[in-house]
Amino acid sequence: MLPAALLHHPSLTFLRMVPLALAMLLLLTATLATTRGAHADPATALPGKLDALLPEWGLDISQVSVYLRAVDAEEPRLLVNAETPRSPASVIKLLTSIAGLDILGSNYHWATDVYADGEVVGGQLQGNLYIQGFGDPYLTTDAFAGLLRALRTKGLIAISGDVVLDNSFLAPPEQDRGDFDGAAQSSYNALPAALSVNRQVTDIHIYHDWINHSVGVYTEPPLTGVEILNEARLVEAPCAPRYHNPIAGFLPATESAGPKLRVSGTFADACGEEQVGRLLLTPEQQAAAAFDALWRDLGGSIGGKIRLGKVPNGARSLHRALSQPLGVIIRDINKNSNNLMARMLFLTLGAKEQGAPGTLEKSRDTISAWLGQRGLPMPELMADNGSGLSRETRISAASLGELLSWSYRQPWMPELLASMSIAGVDGTTRRRLRREPIAGRAHLKTGTVREASCIAGYVLDRNDRRWIVAVLVNGRDGQALGAWRGHAVHHEILRWVYRGAPL
Repeated sequence: MLPAALLHHPSLTFLRMVPLALAMLLLLTATLATTRGAHADPATALPGKLDALLPEWGLDISQVSVYLRAVDAEEPRLLVNAETPRSPASVIKLLTSIAGLDILGSNYHWATDVYADGEVVGGQLQGNLYIQGFGDPYLTTDAFAGLLRALRTKGLIAISGDVVLDNSFLAPPEQDRGDFDGAAQSSYNALPAALSVNRQVTDIHIYHDWINHSVGVYTEPPLTGVEILNEARLVEAPCAPRYHNPIAGFLPATESAGPKLRVSGTFADACGEEQVGRLLLTPEQQAAAAFDALWRDLGGSIGGKIRLGKVPNGARSLHRALSQPLGVIIRDINKNSNNLMARMLFLTLGAKEQGAPGTLEKSRDTISAWLGQRGLPMPELMADNGSGLSRETRISAASLGELLSWSYRQPWMPELLASMSIAGVDGTTRRRLRREPIAGRAHLKTGTVREASCIAGYVLDRNDRRWIVAVLVNGRDGQALGAWRGHAVHHEILRWVYRGAPL
């Protein structure tokens, strides 16, 4: 023990302060604990004046679900009807993308393989050529043409037998293109097929052919057997709707005639080239017509016919073409909300985990098992086809929020973040909030169908703190919601989050 005299020495006065400092530290700790405890339970009421605004937008609180959490917080900040299963529309693509990144890896590539069952002598294949698709979601016209150029570069000129297209990696869809909303020719209604050239879309290009002083028309990909009836008239006029009205129509094949693409109307010479995308042929017809046209353009020939079939055992590999990596592919899936690409990824998950052919049931089971392994229970989940182009898909805002929270801590998080639309900048949110301070600071996935208007993603607030947000707005049973109503709710919540989500 120190002598009593030393306790009063000036150099040791700090010792007398120890009990006071400890008391103050304990008081501060208790105060912080009390403060944290007061905010530990998430708020359950909409922020600001949103409650009062909902009736003005024709909405009720029962139609809105919200999940909000800072990425560095242990608990959510706001939960409003967060456990209620709702239609997420295309926001469900986040689940498909995240499962793909975690199960397949961001560097996963889809293959398209070419085989032959005969010898190549003097540039001629004495047998059949087989093209086997494995669900490449982005086998563009250029990529498909590149595959054929590779065959020519390797010395193949003539095919004496048939060209056989193998689509067996994915099971045929159980619906027709027009079943969802009747728009069978709209590109967003394309259905999965293992060999999908140019996303099954025929891009119709209409332009001012100044060489021939007329309207020019061509398709991408070029399609053998599709006759183009160009009846459009070129007019000397400014590029205005009253002068500019090109119309593209499609006449399917009949017993006596092949399919016809008719272009009519007027084309103002002051307008630039226009591109109209349509689903005109089945995936198999499109691939066959594109192969024939592109192969002959390269100087190749086909002795037999183009048909469906399977690669036989013992066929020899001639070439393999690889897609872009999944980390790049998901940018089209999420930024531009590409339904076909999301559905192809969804089916690939089931086929890779449980074997071909890929089916919806296999993919749903794969997703369910994966969620269980990752400790992300979603008892309410109905993923359906993984794209959101569905009336049956259901998920809760809480499940989406927890999924995004878990994803933020994964090594592939940068690829996921980069795949989302940036508010006011690009993708499906390029025109939303673009003149507000939040522009460029929110990475979001949107979803819109007749009965739902939804968003989910990450928001960087004005203090540079990042938040996870999910907002699902659904119409009442049988009600067409109107996208603007959901947008109004989204924007108010996003503005509030940008301000730091003050309670």
